[in-house]
Amino acid sequence: MLLPALPIILILITGIFYALGVYAARAFSHPKTRSEEEALRLCTEEFLDFDRAWFDSLKFEPFTVSSPRGYELHGVCLKGTGDRTIVLCHGHTFTWHGQVKYMPLLIQQGWNIISYNHRFHGTSGGDCCTAGYYEKQDLKLICDWAYARFPATRKFGVQGESMGAATVLQYLPMDSRLDFVWADCPYSDLEELYRYQLGFVMKIPRPLHGPILFFADRYFRRRCGFPLKGVSPKEEIMKKPVPLFLAHGSIDAYVPTYMSKQMYEARQEYAPTYLTLIGGARHAEAYKTDKAEYDRQLKAFLESYGE
Repeated sequence: MLLPALPIILILITGIFYALGVYAARAFSHPKTRSEEEALRLCTEEFLDFDRAWFDSLKFEPFTVSSPRGYELHGVCLKGTGDRTIVLCHGHTFTWHGQVKYMPLLIQQGWNIISYNHRFHGTSGGDCCTAGYYEKQDLKLICDWAYARFPATRKFGVQGESMGAATVLQYLPMDSRLDFVWADCPYSDLEELYRYQLGFVMKIPRPLHGPILFFADRYFRRRCGFPLKGVSPKEEIMKKPVPLFLAHGSIDAYVPTYMSKQMYEARQEYAPTYLTLIGGARHAEAYKTDKAEYDRQLKAFLESYGE
C-alpha cells in the first residue's frame, strides 16, 4: 500500500519545499515597504533616531536619476561646506530617512551628503528588490550624479546600512573614485544569510535548506533576473583594496554579527579594514546604542581616509 502512495508523498514534499522557497525569495524581493511618510514617522516618533524639528531645518534638495532599466531613483542631497562627498544607502523595506541618523557628524564636518530610495522602495521605481545585485548598478548612477552635482569633490565615500551596506560592499570594486566604504550591519553572502535565518529563525534542519534554496534561486532567476549566488559581498571586497569601515551590533540576530567579523578577519591583511562592534546593539541599532563610541571610531577612520 505504501508503494503506490510514494509518488503522492514525493509530490507533497516537493510542493512544501517549493512553497517555502518561493515564500523566502518573495519576502525579500517583493516585501511590503514603508512610504516616506511612515519612515519619517518611525524615525522621529518610535525609534527616536533624530529630532523632527532638526530634520525640518535641514535644506534637502530633491533629485531624480533615470535608470536604463526603465525606472527612476528619487533622492535628496544636502550641500556641505567643503570638498568631501558621501552617498548613504538605506536598508531593506525602508527609505533614505533611515540614514538621517548618521548625518550629524557628517554635517558637522562639512560633507556633501546624498541619500536616495533604492529600487522598489519609497518613491523610486523598479519591479523588485535584488539584495544589492542591481542596486549596486543604481548606486553607480547616483555616484555619477553626485560628482556632477559636486564637481570639486576631493574625497568620496559610500555608506550603507543592512541591505544598503551589502550594496556598498558589492559596489566597492566598481568605482575607482572611492576613497573609502562604510558598511553598518552588512550580510556577507545572501545564500549564507538565508541558511542562517532558515536554521536560527525558522528552526528548519540544515539538510532541508538545500531544496528550499533551490526553489528560492529559481524564483530569483525567473522573476528578478539574478542568481542567489550572485550576491556575495564577501567576495567583492577582496577585489580592490579600498579602505573599509565595518560596524555591527554585538547581539544582531537578524544579520548575525559573525558576518562582519569574518569579513574583517579575511580582509585585514589585504587592505585597510576596521571593525567596530557595539555592545548590546541589535540589528541596525549600533549607532543609536552608543553614538559616542561609534563616532569616536568613525572619526578616527575618516581622519585617515576621508580627510
